[in-house]
Amino acid sequence: MNDTTDQNADVYTVLFVDDEPNILRAIKRALFSLKVNLLLADSGAKALEIMKENEVHVIISDMKMPQMSGAELLQQVAELYPESYRLVLTGYADIESTIKAVNEGKIHRYLQKPWDNKELISAIEDGLERVKLKNENTRLQKLTRLQNRKLKEVNTSLEQMVHKRTRQIKAALNKIEKHNLAMEQVLFNVISINPNIDGKFAIEVSELATKLAKYLQLSPEDVKRVRYAGLICELGLLGLNTDDFLAPFSKLKYQQQQNYLDQTKQAALMLAPATELQPVSDMIEFQFEHYNGAGPRNVVAKEIPIGARIVSIARDYWRLVTGRMSGEEMTPRDAKAEMKKHTNTRYDGEILSFLLADDDVSTSKYIYNTMKASQLKAGMVLAKNLYNDSHILILPEGHTFTDATIQKLTQFEEERRRAFSILIEPDTPLDETEEGAAPQDT
Repeated sequence: MNDTTDQNADVYTVLFVDDEPNILRAIKRALFSLKVNLLLADSGAKALEIMKENEVHVIISDMKMPQMSGAELLQQVAELYPESYRLVLTGYADIESTIKAVNEGKIHRYLQKPWDNKELISAIEDGLERVKLKNENTRLQKLTRLQNRKLKEVNTSLEQMVHKRTRQIKAALNKIEKHNLAMEQVLFNVISINPNIDGKFAIEVSELATKLAKYLQLSPEDVKRVRYAGLICELGLLGLNTDDFLAPFSKLKYQQQQNYLDQTKQAALMLAPATELQPVSDMIEFQFEHYNGAGPRNVVAKEIPIGARIVSIARDYWRLVTGRMSGEEMTPRDAKAEMKKHTNTRYDGEILSFLLADDDVSTSKYIYNTMKASQLKAGMVLAKNLYNDSHILILPEGHTFTDATIQKLTQFEEERRRAFSILIEPDTPLDETEEGAAPQDT
């Protein structure tokens, strides 16, 4: 189905694809104010037919559709119409479909269903602006070739235009970077909603790995990578049978243990298309290698990324404490004593020494201000990722609170009938009445 209007040089075409008629009607109403030629399709095949007859500048597709999925459609669009701006709508689909849409479909932006109309319109406008900038750049290049003799006369004005466009492009890239960070969190959310994988375990590994990375004085960027590698260190379990990892490691049969150790290969394959995550992928892939080279692949220490050595120690500490190694839970003291036996054999002795010297690895080294949503104020900065009861990310570390996010958190608290324990950066200024208040237990 489609809705066509007279098109001129100043009108751009937007194609929306969804197999549900009521969604298409809602989109038609939501985008009524946009000055675009809006085309609607109820299937991937119909969308491709429309694109044969029309120059489509922005295409938005639902992820899950019959016959041809959004991932398959966007992959074909990327190959046939690479100049189009591609967006995908998904309600946190499975990891395989998500990675396929992002990488094979080469989408430019990701939006979560149900979407906010303002955010959707903003995304479309960003896409159209990108198209306009590209068209303008092409036009200017042609004009430059045709009027080369007048280059000196127009040079000043052209430079001003280039500066303006550069600022616009940088702003667009900043938005894309933010959405890339959101896509990274999608991987953890997909892991957490799997009933057979413990999201809380991943959070604990990530926190301890981050602490060890800071002890080693790694760069802020490397600390972030270690934190994320710890958070998705069990990504490869998604590709295994549950029998290969539900029981404690020592209770698994030999082949099941090998399958468990090989999960890192599955994770590396999943992350391979995301080249910007290669350092994180390497940390996850080499996390089971031994410091003395006696690991599954016999990789020597200098070839094991330091992030992998950090994740290995953080992961095994919590595996021992939670009983995932032997079936028996250990105290922090006993877990450290067990790991100390493998100094400079299984584990990097320098990194392990920081763990052994820390008397309280289960809590943060830093002092934070803990608050309920009702105590927050706009401008405060979130010190740690905030998760819901299912360990799904609600807000990322470093988020600066606004009145809107505070209101949403307050609504969440009312729905769950208990308050969050929200950790605020220590240097966040507080009112005098709040500075002396004791942390709230929730």
